[in-house]
Amino acid sequence: MLFQAVVVAAIKLPRPALRERPWLREALWCLASGAVLEAGPCGTECLSRITFSAQGLLADGRRTVPSAGGIYPLHLYVFSAGGLPIGEGAWRYNPLNHSLEEVEEPGGFFNGFLVAAEAQRTYVFYGERGYRYVRLEVGHVLQNLLLSLASHGLSASADIVALELNSDGETPCVRVVLKEERGALCRGFQLEPSISLDRAFLERRSVRDYAKKSVDSEVILRVLKWSLGELTPGGRPYPRLQGDYRVEAVVVAGRVRGLEKGVYAFNPRSMELEPLRLGDYMDELCSLSLRQHCVCRAPATVVLGGEGLASEVEAGLVAQNVYLNAVQESLGTVAVGAFEDEGLSALSGIERPSYLLPLGYPAR
Repeated sequence: MLFQAVVVAAIKLPRPALRERPWLREALWCLASGAVLEAGPCGTECLSRITFSAQGLLADGRRTVPSAGGIYPLHLYVFSAGGLPIGEGAWRYNPLNHSLEEVEEPGGFFNGFLVAAEAQRTYVFYGERGYRYVRLEVGHVLQNLLLSLASHGLSASADIVALELNSDGETPCVRVVLKEERGALCRGFQLEPSISLDRAFLERRSVRDYAKKSVDSEVILRVLKWSLGELTPGGRPYPRLQGDYRVEAVVVAGRVRGLEKGVYAFNPRSMELEPLRLGDYMDELCSLSLRQHCVCRAPATVVLGGEGLASEVEAGLVAQNVYLNAVQESLGTVAVGAFEDEGLSALSGIERPSYLLPLGYPAR
C-alpha cells in the first residue's frame, strides 16, 4: 500500500511548554491499564506537544526518537474529521519548523494519526536489513505518541496497516485512531519516584560510551519493569499489536552488583531475572555485536526479539521505554541493530533477535 502526499498549505505550531506533570511512570502505568490521565480539551498547545513528542527536533539537532544512521525515514500525519483543533483535513508534521503541512488525501478522514515510512531512504544504506530498522523506528515513534496521548486524556487504538515495506514511495504502517469516549481515568496506582514525561522526551539520547562503574541489579530490574513488565494483570506499558505481546527480553550481565555474570531471561509477570546460563559472556557478546564499543564497554546489555514483523515494531515500543527509563535512572543506552543474528540467537535463546540495548552510566 503506497501513497503520495501533496502539500497545499501549512500551520505553524506553538513551541510546547514543558510540563512538570504527568510523571513518566504515571503515563506508562496508564498505557498498561488501558486508561488515560485527566485533562481538559485538546487545543493547539496539546496537538503541538503530541506531534513534537513523536518526531520533534531538539535544540541540539537530535529528535525525540532515535533513527538508524540518523536517516529518519518516517512521516507523521494528523487526520481530523472535526475532532481536533485544526478543522477537517489531513496534515503532515514537519519537524524542521514544527508545523503541520496540509496535504491532499483522497481517502476518508478520521480523528487520529498515521505513521508512514519512506523506507527506501534507509534501504539505500542498509539493504534488506534496513526494513527491520524502519519497523523498529515505527515502534519508537508510536510509543512516544501513545504516551503523549494518554497524558493529554486521549484514548486511542493503534492498528497496523502494513509492515511489508519496499523501496518505492511511502507505506502507511500504523494508524492511531482517537476514541470518541474519553475512556477510564488512570487513578489509584502506586508510583515509584519519577521524572516528568516531557523531561524524559527532551533528555532521551543515544549514549555510546560508558563509565567502568557497575550497575545495581535493582536498577536494571526497574528499567525492565517499566519498559515491558506487566504493571497491571496482563497489561504491559505499551499496546498489544495484532492482539498479542511477542517480545522477549534477555539480559547479558557483566558488571552488575547483586547478579552473577551470565545470561538472564526477564519474566514480565514476576518482574524477575531468571538465569539461563552463568559465566562471563561479555567477550562473546562483544564479538557478536561486531565489536561495537558501546556493547563491549557496557556493564549489561538487553537483547530484545520475537517472532513476526509485528514483533519488530513491538521491540521499538519496548526500546523507547528503555530509553526513557534510562533517563529516569541516570543511565545511558543506545539502540543497536547490527549484530550476528544466528550467534546472538544461540547466546540469548531468542530465536529472532531484533535489538541490543547496552545499559550503563555515561562516561563523563
